[in-house]
Order: sequence, then C-alpha cells, then structure tokens
Amino acid sequence: MDILKNTAHLALSDNGFLFDSRNGATYGLNATGTYLLRRMIDGTPSDELPDALIEAFDVTVAEAERDVEQFLLRLADLRLFEDEAEELGGVQ
Repeated sequence: MDILKNTAHLALSDNGFLFDSRNGATYGLNATGTYLLRRMIDGTPSDELPDALIEAFDVTVAEAERDVEQFLLRLADLRLFEDEAEELGGVQ
C-alpha cells in the first residue's frame, strides 16, 4: 500500500532539505532518505523502494528492507502524507 496521496505541499531540495508548506515544518534528510522520498514523489511504489535502494547504494536486501520500513514508519509518524479527507476530519 502506498502512503503518498498528495505531495503538492512538500518541497524537497537535492541536499535533503524538506519543507511542508501546510505547517511550515522543515526536516533534514540524509542521502538515503532524500533518495527514497524523491523516488516516492516520482511515483515509485513502496514495494519497489528496497530494490531501488539496493541499486543506488551498497546495501544488502535485509538492510534495504529495514531502511525502507523504518523510513515509511517515520513518514507516517510525521503525518506528511495524509490525504485531504483525513485532513478535513474524514469529510469527503
């Protein structure tokens, strides 16, 4: 399941600076996080992220799967990708 619904509120720089225009929050991502988030914004499904990470970085399958899982959990914790219905309290 992909968590990305709407990324118009996000701005990601090449050096890992992430800005959320909804609330003015800023985040600093490392190279791995920047790579993963860029792939997600570009439409890569979450189940393909470990393979993309393995191709781009010198990591094992287990490391890639763990890193992607932890990254997705952190993004969920930060609530960066709630869809508009959730933001409006479930009203559609």
